[in-house]
Amino acid sequence: MKILIVEDNVDLNNNLKEILELERHIVDSAFDGREALDLIERLNYDIVILDIMLPYIDGYSVAKLMREKGIETPIIMLTALGELESKLRGFEIGADDYIVKPFEIPELIARVNAIGKRVDMKKIPPIEIGDVIVDISKRVVKTKDGKEIDITQKLFCILEQLLRNRGKIVTQEVLAAKCWEKGQQPSGENMRAHIKLLRKLIGDKDKTIIKTISGVGYRIDKED
Repeated sequence: MKILIVEDNVDLNNNLKEILELERHIVDSAFDGREALDLIERLNYDIVILDIMLPYIDGYSVAKLMREKGIETPIIMLTALGELESKLRGFEIGADDYIVKPFEIPELIARVNAIGKRVDMKKIPPIEIGDVIVDISKRVVKTKDGKEIDITQKLFCILEQLLRNRGKIVTQEVLAAKCWEKGQQPSGENMRAHIKLLRKLIGDKDKTIIKTISGVGYRIDKED
């Protein structure tokens, strides 16, 4: 998943980013409410982890503005305020979950994973494609004899987007928004290099699995 962490404590923000990246998520950081809204409106996130006490625009206002704009991205409110009234206000505005500082990292990871499962309305069983089997829910790629294959976050993200949209063209713009961090807009050459590596990983030597739609994007066809 692609996650935005909105937290003005630089050390905490960086630590959470590092931990979630180890869980194979693509993670961006924002350090105030204005920056968060700019990123949320421009990029496509699966979850926003949102602190309440933020510079310029507080977390409540960020969440409220997101919902007013029709942005339905799940929100985990992150705050030192543990009173029931604060929690209820967050839920009324449109938060999906609420975690109080200080918290244990495994708890945050569990909440992120739980929301990820709820967001994934269409359960996708392990998919055999080329020379590998892809388990999107567990975020792993294995050989047909069960050996796990080392895959980068970006390559898995690209593969996931193509598999979730089988039969449809996934544009380069969508792949960039979902699989690259802010400020890392890939060039056409860079995107092609990632697709080339992905084809090699899944055994798509003839380019018949991941099809290039010239000037638009890529597609994996539905099974017959």
